[in-house]
Amino acid sequence: MISTQKKIRIAFVNPPHADWSLANNMTYLMMQSHYNHMGKYPQQVKWLPAPYKFNKYKSVAEVYDEIPNADVYLFSSYVWNYDIIDKLAIYVKKLNPNAICIVGGPHIGTNEPEFLSTRTQYDFICEPTKPGEVFMEDFINSYIETDGKPIIEDISWELRSQKKTGCPMPEYSIYEENFDYIKETCDYAKRYKLEPFILIETTRGCPYKCVFCEWGGGIDTKILKKKIDIVKRDILAMKRAGYRDAYLTDANFGAFEDRDLEIFEYAWKNDFNLTDISTMKSKDLVRRKRLIDRWFSVVGATDKKPQVQDGRDMWEETRYMSIVPTVSIQSISDEAMKVAKRVDLSTKDKLELSRHIEKRCREEGFPVPALELILGMPGSTINDFYNEMEIIWNFKAWGSIRHDYMFLPDSYLSNQSYKEQYKIKTVEVYTDLVDEDGVDNWFGLYKDKKNYFHTISSCYSYTKEEMYEMWFMNHAGNKLLEEVYPTYVAKLTPSEFGKHCYQILKTVPGFNKIHEYIVDLLDENTKPKSIKRIYNQLRTMVINDFVELAKPIINSELFIIAENKNDRSRTTIC
Repeated sequence: MISTQKKIRIAFVNPPHADWSLANNMTYLMMQSHYNHMGKYPQQVKWLPAPYKFNKYKSVAEVYDEIPNADVYLFSSYVWNYDIIDKLAIYVKKLNPNAICIVGGPHIGTNEPEFLSTRTQYDFICEPTKPGEVFMEDFINSYIETDGKPIIEDISWELRSQKKTGCPMPEYSIYEENFDYIKETCDYAKRYKLEPFILIETTRGCPYKCVFCEWGGGIDTKILKKKIDIVKRDILAMKRAGYRDAYLTDANFGAFEDRDLEIFEYAWKNDFNLTDISTMKSKDLVRRKRLIDRWFSVVGATDKKPQVQDGRDMWEETRYMSIVPTVSIQSISDEAMKVAKRVDLSTKDKLELSRHIEKRCREEGFPVPALELILGMPGSTINDFYNEMEIIWNFKAWGSIRHDYMFLPDSYLSNQSYKEQYKIKTVEVYTDLVDEDGVDNWFGLYKDKKNYFHTISSCYSYTKEEMYEMWFMNHAGNKLLEEVYPTYVAKLTPSEFGKHCYQILKTVPGFNKIHEYIVDLLDENTKPKSIKRIYNQLRTMVINDFVELAKPIINSELFIIAENKNDRSRTTIC
């Protein structure tokens, strides 16, 4: 018998990556609109407004106070918030034991069973990367039809269910339908100087299988497209609500070249930026360069530059987010790309693309975009690491430190058989900073927060000692390229320069203390340490200060090395 007396009360919590940012509650709004259009009993559902004041909350109890006494609690799990939602779900069960707790998102634990097995506070689990809209459609229908005792097998994409239902792209504007809420959150961000984060999805899915991907970049599905007229309505609704830009979640911008550029141009001409653009994965250099050129033909020259200062006014400091498409290189090594099941350009073409984008940015006055390299991908070698210095030099990407390789629990990277196949050794570390610029959280629930994950320490293609060297030079290399290499550019390749610099730096007083921290950090037998700090100071600051003091020694030694190389060259010619 279907109950018609009481509405089911549903709450949603997705803590943001930092307490100075708005929470990403768009998934929750998508669920609401989807169920209102597709569900059987939309009149019997009460959707509680999702919490977004994470700059103020000091405990999970304060988050709960905004959404008390719900029948169902939804939690979206990411590497930066899983500890918060886990504590909140336990708190919910303590105060409201009859409530149903559901976890979804990309950070669940399907390839790290010991992590998943500890999360017993959740009654239902939405499989990572699968559509939450149809999961909730089935869940709500079953909940109402069973008087609050939903059946697992009735629910699409429940981790233990065999039911798999596709989710079409919406033919309505979610932003229009939830306009009051998105305006309320934007007004709040402006009032409290928060990052006004909001996302836009014009396509969903990705045909690739990259092993490091946990969400959006390699989930081996068809790409579904939202109709262009709906996307345009989405953009105008966000702008009317007060937003200046939106994070573009599409995993392969440019896969539908004319369509995607039409959407970007429409936003640009309406003074609305699409940011963090991840370009298509393709082996076609001509197509990749054409996409960049067509993008620049839309935006032309600009004087809009990021204005990062001290991280206290994120509303202003994120005014000009990066709108240049990112350069997703990952590694210069073709072998590493093969091991990662990554479809991409050849090594030669990656170098050419890096030169092309740097040239276009310089011509048009844009800051170069993020250069996406990953430190120590299995299959790469220490020689590959130093060869990547040529890409960094071509690109003049001094701020693009290689990303720490995160072995996330729902990426295939964390599968035990994969790690055994490539002799991968990992170590647990944590980060307590949001980014390498040192923009830390402010206070409250996020103060002194640590996010734990596993990173790589060695594999079949390089030793742990070689990782120590790469980890150090990942930070020292950029400063050396920017400030020292111009003197030696005609005499040494970037790779030769980097290798010589490391051998010199090893002899400089102060190196051993830094090296000892790196060894301890990557030792699986010691307690996890901060991967963003060295002895409680920012790692970039510690290493850059050391390199600055060592520059006279480096120049003195490099001058001799370069002259000896020239002498040998002249002798060979004679």
